Amino acid sequence: MHQYKIKNIINSTSNHKPFLNFLSTKMEKQKRLLYSFLLLFFVSACIIILPIWGMKRIWHSTTDLNVFKVSPSTFSFNTPSWVTERFTNDIKHVSAINEYYGIFENNLTPKIADVYGGIVLIKKVDSIKRIFPNKLNIKLVLRKPTAVVKSGRNTYLVDDDGVLLPKEYYILPNAEYDSPYIQNNKPARLPLYGSEWNDKGIKAGIELIKFLRANNIHNIFKILAVDVSNVCKKRTTGKSDIILWTENNTQIRWGCSPLCNEPNELSDKEKLQNLLSIAKSEGTHLKMMDYVDVRWKKPLGKRWAKVNDAREDR
Repeated sequence: MHQYKIKNIINSTSNHKPFLNFLSTKMEKQKRLLYSFLLLFFVSACIIILPIWGMKRIWHSTTDLNVFKVSPSTFSFNTPSWVTERFTNDIKHVSAINEYYGIFENNLTPKIADVYGGIVLIKKVDSIKRIFPNKLNIKLVLRKPTAVVKSGRNTYLVDDDGVLLPKEYYILPNAEYDSPYIQNNKPARLPLYGSEWNDKGIKAGIELIKFLRANNIHNIFKILAVDVSNVCKKRTTGKSDIILWTENNTQIRWGCSPLCNEPNELSDKEKLQNLLSIAKSEGTHLKMMDYVDVRWKKPLGKRWAKVNDAREDR
């Protein structure tokens, strides 16, 4: 019985031998095809990768040449006429700026923009353009002075927002922002450069000067100063919070600023109409007037007692 089983197994194996041979042959062919494919893939990968690697090496070697190095000394700035050369020189020596950059460096312009955007004198970086092979042209929007503030013997520069600016970077004298000047004998504490001056008088002076310039009133009436020493001081004496001084030493009593929210206060436009109505009879230079008061619906004025007295008081 046992021998019969062994014989059956041998016969069964003999019957499957052709199939096994076929399967073995097939596997050998598959292996040869696989090896051929792997070899072809390896060769193709080398053909593709090696030139790319070589080109990258050549690119890095080329772009690392000094001719493509950007340094702050090669930066050029489109600066306005009212800033000094010192600003242009100092802006190239900011500590956060690296000594060298590659002209092809990724995110080069955003890096430079981030540095300059954090400088208090710069409102924003308008544009940065790469100029090959090794230059950057940078256009900045700077904080521009609006007025000179005088307090005693000290003078300061402020912009539209009341931000304190360093005088050494701006050309003085300059008709665009130093006439008329703001007079404030009682200013709030002086802020750091680049910070807003938290003083209602100065803010009121800035807004009024912008209004006067927009209507060319400062030139028509030869206004030299806007005294804001008493703005929002809750005066009960009836004196004017703001006084404009002309070159003929005439006071123009302007009243309160809109910042003080005084009830029944005339608007700046209404006060200007009052001033113009006085100018019709007295002339725009107000040479004969000690003062004019434009705070009321009906403007007031007082002439000098004598012309000679007026000359002595100038």
